[in-house]
Amino acid sequence: MKVVAVGKDVDSFEKALMSYGLEIDRKNPEFVFSYGGDGAILFSERLYPGVPKVTVRCSSKCNRCEFDPDDIKSTVDRLKSGKYDIKEYMKIEADFNGKIVVGLNEVQVHNKLFTKAVRFNVYLDDELLYENVIGDGVAISTPFGSTAYYTSLGGDKFEKGIGIALNNRHEWVNPVVASETSVVEIEILREDAYLLYDNDEEGKILLKKGDRVSVRKHDGVAKFVV
Repeated sequence: MKVVAVGKDVDSFEKALMSYGLEIDRKNPEFVFSYGGDGAILFSERLYPGVPKVTVRCSSKCNRCEFDPDDIKSTVDRLKSGKYDIKEYMKIEADFNGKIVVGLNEVQVHNKLFTKAVRFNVYLDDELLYENVIGDGVAISTPFGSTAYYTSLGGDKFEKGIGIALNNRHEWVNPVVASETSVVEIEILREDAYLLYDNDEEGKILLKKGDRVSVRKHDGVAKFVV
């Protein structure tokens, strides 16, 4: 069985996997062991989208980790014998001028400078949802990400749909959960902003006045061993 590990101290962790009879394959793994916390899960999905993830806790903060390090041998045994299930989660994509970025937790439009609020409109299925918002931006969340940054913006966990939460706007508005078939569009009215997705620090895209970003369900899904 071909696997790869992503996260913290992967060299020693992969040696342990090999000692249990697994082969390390960084190009075409059958399973990806995410070793760390929630950030490692997001990183592993970016590196190996759609490949089943085995999420192993190596952090005090990992709400989505399924396995503990002490359970690795038994986990490997179950993989080899096929005694596991796969749970799928939807992802979302943001399209800016033909450039597509994909998020498992969320995509955001966020003000570039913390000293300047960004002004923007939010449309839901071509209908104006929020007009002339003044704030730090907006987060568009998946069900998987509804327990993450979306929660800090006042949202509640949800199991299906696309969550829309405004970030530090001038007037409080409750987050909205739209259908997973919906399309959300953000129009920048004033000041610069960044398009962000999950925890990718290098992938941010600069947005300027007049720019539009559309967000919708991604065709691919994230897969997790449970």
